[in-house]
Amino acid sequence: MPFSPPEAPKPLFETVTLFPHPSIVGRLFGKRQMRIASFGDLHLGHISALDKFQGGEEEELLRFDDHLSRTHQRIVLMGDMYQTDYGTLPGSRPEVLEMIFRRYPRIVRRWQDTPYTSLFGNHDQIAQKRLGALKQIRLHKDGWRIWFIHGHQFDPFIGEKAGLPYYVTWMIGGLRRKGMKRLADFLEGPVYDFGQRLFKRLEGAARRAISLGQHQIVVMGHSHRLAGRSFGRGIYVNSGAPRSGVLPYTSIDTERRTVEIRVFTSPRGSYLLFRWREGLFFPKPFSWPG
Repeated sequence: MPFSPPEAPKPLFETVTLFPHPSIVGRLFGKRQMRIASFGDLHLGHISALDKFQGGEEEELLRFDDHLSRTHQRIVLMGDMYQTDYGTLPGSRPEVLEMIFRRYPRIVRRWQDTPYTSLFGNHDQIAQKRLGALKQIRLHKDGWRIWFIHGHQFDPFIGEKAGLPYYVTWMIGGLRRKGMKRLADFLEGPVYDFGQRLFKRLEGAARRAISLGQHQIVVMGHSHRLAGRSFGRGIYVNSGAPRSGVLPYTSIDTERRTVEIRVFTSPRGSYLLFRWREGLFFPKPFSWPG
């Protein structure tokens, strides 16, 4: 029988803030050393033509999970794991999410397990109601204040309110269904990327949070751009968008005081793209592409 997770109760809060009290963090995030991985923006689709993980198989995601689970205590899914707004009707659709579950039953089952905590993005907002996904996580651990948030909230083209952007996404899904993949890729690739380069709102939100002392580490997704930028004593990181054969992720080690962007390449393991270490190394700003 295909896997279909049970209906999750609507979260009492959109945000979870965890402080370093032994009874809380010790139970949820580990008492001592904590290594936290995060990744997102897979955009798994309910049919092959609408699946952004082109060429990828569920086995590859299972191997990725094996690697992350072996090397980290907690894993945060950064949102837009599922492309739920390419259905026959506009918006983030529960029936589309169910069909994605049926295409990827084993990895979806794993993502509901203890090591994982999920955020929702602008393309899978239904995951908040269906899976209990969160808007953001604010973690206080070992003297570090870490903020995980998808990032569409700061995008001037998207924002948090439903409206025109969601109809545009639905229409782009229609282009893909009609075989107009090149046009759809252009609209969601170079055109969208130009706007991200022009406004840099995610980076700006991270800079403000760090400059005001609210957080030392800010982790986002959404932009599909790998990024690592230090501001003062803090760091903003974004692990970009995975694709088949290249699966980037962020790795945070609260004991060694390091933040890394690594890439998993099955079956060889991972290699390092970027490393920041508190108080010792302020690297040259890193982003890709460009």
